[in-house]
Amino acid sequence: MFIQDILNEDSPLTSGKNIMKKIAILSGRFQPPHIGHMNAWQHLRDEFTDAYIATTSKIDLPHSPFDFREKKAMFMHAGVPSNRVVQVSNPYMASEIVDRFDENNTIVVFGVSEKDMAEDRRFRFNPRKDGSTGFLQPYRKNINDLQPVSTHAYVTVIPTFKFKVNGKNLRSATEFRAAFTQADDSTQAKMITDLYGKYSDKIHALLRDKIV
Repeated sequence: MFIQDILNEDSPLTSGKNIMKKIAILSGRFQPPHIGHMNAWQHLRDEFTDAYIATTSKIDLPHSPFDFREKKAMFMHAGVPSNRVVQVSNPYMASEIVDRFDENNTIVVFGVSEKDMAEDRRFRFNPRKDGSTGFLQPYRKNINDLQPVSTHAYVTVIPTFKFKVNGKNLRSATEFRAAFTQADDSTQAKMITDLYGKYSDKIHALLRDKIV
């Protein structure tokens, strides 16, 4: 009931009539969303005209236990507006977001963490077999000649935001899940407060059900 109630606050994405010169998209699994993700989204929103969060509803146990509706509810609990969290089929195309805008007048920039940038081969920007440049290109390198999303989208590197949960520095959702599993009920409650800035017994129950 909690998830349905909070999702009822949803509102449509900005329509294509309101042209956005640059939109940033933070893509990821977010299992679960945490304060580091919030800081990354805020970082993009501060730099660009607007920023969205793109994620799928794929569940792949044990590393990806949360579906889209559950992740969106957690993002909203942390204060991210409902219409800035969007379900997509491909996080690094995010057509469900991009298609809302005029492809000839909108620059799209994907925010990628330093860690993912180093580990994911898709961000090496190698030319295609025919020698042409790929669709995704580095943002900083092309900042003086940015093309609309009808031609290219761009990738900008964002910091990996560390955060403290129960007094310990964490850098990832994987670390949080491991720590949450080992904690007692009262410690889990404190961890949730650290993770989102406020406690929710409904989110506590959701996390306990999915990762303990």
